[in-house]
Amino acid sequence: MDQQAPSVTDLLPLTTDDAVRPQAGWRLSALLVGAILLPAMILGAACMGAWHAAWKEADRELAVAVEAASEFALRVVEGHGRLAARIADTLAGEDDASLGDAAGPLRDGLLRFVADLPLVAGVVVTGQDGRALVHADLGAGGSGAAPDLAGTDLAPAGQGILLGGAFRPGIDAPPVFAVAASRGDQRGVVAILLDSARTGQALRRVLGNDGDSAALIRTDGTVMARYPPLQRPAPRLGPEQPLIAALAAGASSGRLDGETPRDGQPVILRFRRLEGHPSISITAARPRAEVVARWQAAVLPMLAIGLPAILVLGGLAWLVRGKQQALETAMDGLEQRVADRTASLREGEERLRLAVAAGRFGTWETDLGTGLTTWSPRALSIFGLTPDRRVTAVEEWGARIHPDERVRVLEAWDRTVSGRAPAYREEYRFRREDGAWRWLESSAAVVRSDAATGRPLRIAGTLRDITERREAEERRDLLMREVNHRARNTLAIVQAILRLTRATDPATYARLVEGRIAALARAQALLAAERWTGAPLMTVLREELAPFGAADDTAEDGRGRFVLSGPALRLQAETVQPLAMVFHELATNAAKHGALRRPDGRLEVQWHVEEAAGLLRIRWTERGGPAPGLPKHRGVGSRVIEATIAGQLGGSIERRWPDEGLVCDIAVPLARIRPGQG
Repeated sequence: MDQQAPSVTDLLPLTTDDAVRPQAGWRLSALLVGAILLPAMILGAACMGAWHAAWKEADRELAVAVEAASEFALRVVEGHGRLAARIADTLAGEDDASLGDAAGPLRDGLLRFVADLPLVAGVVVTGQDGRALVHADLGAGGSGAAPDLAGTDLAPAGQGILLGGAFRPGIDAPPVFAVAASRGDQRGVVAILLDSARTGQALRRVLGNDGDSAALIRTDGTVMARYPPLQRPAPRLGPEQPLIAALAAGASSGRLDGETPRDGQPVILRFRRLEGHPSISITAARPRAEVVARWQAAVLPMLAIGLPAILVLGGLAWLVRGKQQALETAMDGLEQRVADRTASLREGEERLRLAVAAGRFGTWETDLGTGLTTWSPRALSIFGLTPDRRVTAVEEWGARIHPDERVRVLEAWDRTVSGRAPAYREEYRFRREDGAWRWLESSAAVVRSDAATGRPLRIAGTLRDITERREAEERRDLLMREVNHRARNTLAIVQAILRLTRATDPATYARLVEGRIAALARAQALLAAERWTGAPLMTVLREELAPFGAADDTAEDGRGRFVLSGPALRLQAETVQPLAMVFHELATNAAKHGALRRPDGRLEVQWHVEEAAGLLRIRWTERGGPAPGLPKHRGVGSRVIEATIAGQLGGSIERRWPDEGLVCDIAVPLARIRPGQG
């Protein structure tokens, strides 16, 4: 007689040990607490991590901004200091009386010397008694009242440069500050007056955020310029300010927490002394409220997901606890216990399904015996398959892998199905049913093996679409390569400018080189602001004409001194710098010999697109300048224009000199201009 196998009920106790129930209740309570406390701790840690990341990112951005601002400020101080020194060297040996007698011609010469410098508001030459002997005021056409430099508090700033705080040169005049050089033998100084507001606006370009601020100050607290721009001279910062205290203690750079002197707003601040000028510092600050707002923006999505998840987990844990207590007290029988356990398992499966769905994962399972793969609905969506294709052959999947990754992925698959590897994880491109290529991340593991041979029988895995992540990585790598390329190209252009520029004296050579490099810098700043994706043609024109007065007298209706008109057209990145240099050379020539040489001269720039011919046509028209005539020789600017249009852009240029003034027609192929062509 065969022995009967014990049933499941024979293996269960007929009574419940009361001593076990308190332990089970304790475990259920721990489960309930853990279901709420552990996710809450994880969420809190994530929020704290986001908090630290927000402050770290803000500090990093301010460090980058103050580094860039210090380089700009160094160029401003040293460049204009050298300019003041050159003027002082030119006036060497002249006494105060002779300078006073020649004040008119000297003023006119100084005006021409600094006319193209965008930050300069005027030049003052003082005598031994500090009285202004010569004053060239750009804002008043050279004839403004001479300012009193006694209140500027000129102080040595290193390398022979004297630097003064912001002051008003006149009752209603905007604030300026002086960069000066001594005339020697205690005869006075030559002071270059820089517009504080325009200097502050220039500082704005290196800031990484709209709410950031920057300032150029002396270490004694004297303010020269800042962004937001000064509307009136700022009071000197006192020694109680954390920044001034840190500078007084000898710090060369650092980070501080403080408040803005103008409105008491709490900020985080980065400062740095200028290299070679320890008495001058540059600062960049960001409101603390803006950092907190960034942190809140990063935390809100986590809270939106985390808090409901904690509530759901807590509710599920409470439900499990209640059901388990009911089961322990009821003990209605094995069938009920099995049914309840089965229901609990189903709930677990549903939670797992929800978790997989929330992570946007697709799942699949392959029977190695039949070679058929069963796909989840999410996997079907990722592959672009219809619901009737829920089961497909493994070969069909392998055939749709991109050729560049197919060998690698199939080798990983073979290692797993042969039992040489327990799992794999691969990223590859896959061609969907609609023909689109998508990047996928796929993981697989053996879930069932033959007990006798150990050979895998079934493999299961997950996959998800990572196309957006890969494209973001590719865009990041492309941007890095583009920045490197731009840097090398810019250095090559600077070398060409230095090599090609010709002048009769060093001062003229320096002015021409500085003007061309400034045009190049404006194009670089515009490309950086546009994230190296190109720039609008109108913006390129405005930037290059701004130093010549176009910022205040430009109109598209024909009423301004500068008239710019044409359809909206975005230039590809490779074209911005060449066209910017062409516009700069044309504008410089107009200021020297053409329409911009006279106050009543007008400049019109018109452009249109000829789609059929595939050309962008630009017409540069000057009116009201000196009587034109055919130039006697081709200058460096003309050669730069012709080489740029014909050599770099593959276009053509035609210039005519009718009675009204220069007319320049430029034609450039659209394939070299418009993004996405060529």
